[in-house]
Amino acid sequence: MKLLKFGGTSLANARKFLFVADIIEKNFQCGKTAVVLSAPATVTNHLVSICEEIVNYDNMLTIIATLEKIFIDLINDLNKVQSNFLYEITKKNIIRELDQIKNLTHGISLLKTCPKNVRAIIISKGEILSVYIMKNILISRNYKVTIIDPIYNFASSGTYLDSTVDILESKKRIEKIHFQKDNILLMSGFIAGNRKQELVLLGRNGSDYSAAILAVCLKAKCCEIWTDVDGVFTCDPREIPNTHLLKSISYQEAMELSYFGAKILHPRTIEPISQFNIPCIIKNTKNIKSNGTWIKKK
Repeated sequence: MKLLKFGGTSLANARKFLFVADIIEKNFQCGKTAVVLSAPATVTNHLVSICEEIVNYDNMLTIIATLEKIFIDLINDLNKVQSNFLYEITKKNIIRELDQIKNLTHGISLLKTCPKNVRAIIISKGEILSVYIMKNILISRNYKVTIIDPIYNFASSGTYLDSTVDILESKKRIEKIHFQKDNILLMSGFIAGNRKQELVLLGRNGSDYSAAILAVCLKAKCCEIWTDVDGVFTCDPREIPNTHLLKSISYQEAMELSYFGAKILHPRTIEPISQFNIPCIIKNTKNIKSNGTWIKKK
């Protein structure tokens, strides 16, 4: 089993969604594959803005209309290129999720406050819609897909907006699921469930953390984090000239870099894979020829 995680910049438009689907397809042809997806680029920022416009209902509706345009344009472009794409089903799912946001915002506008549990539901919609869209792309390519629900399978504790996953309990839950061997596994990142099985979020870099946890639960041989940089450099290439891509670093070095400000991976992402000795590689969807950076025990 291999775990692939794709960030928002890798899912920014229809072309990138299809490119990610190509990567998933190639990996699945070589063995079992599970995939964790972030929200498309900019979507989470719009969702956060909805929660911050609690005194202006019209502004909230304007942001929702912007989100609807982003997603409808995305699937319209997919429909032009991807044969047999399940356009109507995908559109129905998008409208349903956005209608739920509209209903929630109406309540928020009346209360003049946004409860944290409602905020978590709204902010999570980008990841949920990414999975709907990718599922239907893969089905249109004649692949079978199983969606893992993180609300019921990732046991967590903490607040609605920043929870921590209980790895051992989540591992037990995942192990009870009978996955079909010929299915690609898909899961929304950033999301888990509390003791009441309510939706909660996993905080900063939550999707990477989700990928690390799922890699442990599925006993994956490796965890691939696909992003928009070639890997880990000796320093920030945007700030310092003559930087070098590191071929590999240890878990401990990766955690130290994270604590000192490197934004490639959050320390919470590294903890699960280091605890269960699962190697992780940082790859770039904009430059798939790059060897990336391995993060492992030595």
